Amino acid sequence: MFAAKRVIPLLAVGLLLALAGACEKPLSMAPDYSGVSEATATFALSKATLLETGISRLVISVTGEGMKAVTVDTAITAEGQFRTDLKISPGKNRLFRVSAYQDTLLVLAGRDSLNLKEGQKVTLHMKLDFQVPALTLTPIDTTLARNSTFTVYVQAHHVDSLCTIGTKLLFDPARLQVVELGREDDFLKKNGGAVTQLQFSRDNTAGEVKLLLGVFPAGKSVSGEGKIARIVFQAVGSSTAEIDLSLNGVDLGLYDQHAVLMPAVALGSRITIQ
Repeated sequence: MFAAKRVIPLLAVGLLLALAGACEKPLSMAPDYSGVSEATATFALSKATLLETGISRLVISVTGEGMKAVTVDTAITAEGQFRTDLKISPGKNRLFRVSAYQDTLLVLAGRDSLNLKEGQKVTLHMKLDFQVPALTLTPIDTTLARNSTFTVYVQAHHVDSLCTIGTKLLFDPARLQVVELGREDDFLKKNGGAVTQLQFSRDNTAGEVKLLLGVFPAGKSVSGEGKIARIVFQAVGSSTAEIDLSLNGVDLGLYDQHAVLMPAVALGSRITIQ
């Protein structure tokens, strides 16, 4: 059986989709369309992530020599869940492709291959990279003890000529408190520009962090992906705490060197406090 485990960001590069499974049919050098292996794929997003990315549709395809191509195109439920059963012929270099859409807009995509052999259990870690500009908090999932501290990083992905960043973090002050703010300037300075800090502030009563940074001059704007800032939190409560990352509001968003707002998605973080 294949089981695609929970989707999580892979450090600073995108999302990780884990597939684990075993084949029940022997390999054959000739095409064999009757001997297939049963596979189950599942996909899950938190409600906050679902709302922030707007992901509504998932496409999974599997191709390879000597097998019929398998494609599943289905909607993500309002709970962020997806499950389907696949029939895949065993063999070498079975190519898995996964694409996540916001309506018709491709948001995330990844691909990797897997050799399927009789009785073998294997795991395929598939990185899903952003196909649109995005701002994320990493790591997306953290489990820690009460009163301990942890660091989340604000990171930009798939940006083109990024010049200005405006974002807001929202958290529950009964569970989390900010103890330190810090910039990560290497990415924004990589083309020789200077980083202008318009605002980087915390409010532990309201549960809010505001971040407004710019690259000067605009001609030194940057593209690609990289860290923008870091926030150190202390876990003061218990249970699960969400850190929401927003690009919506006055002065918020990702802007290019011509002050044009980029269509972008944002992904926050979830903290489990034990």
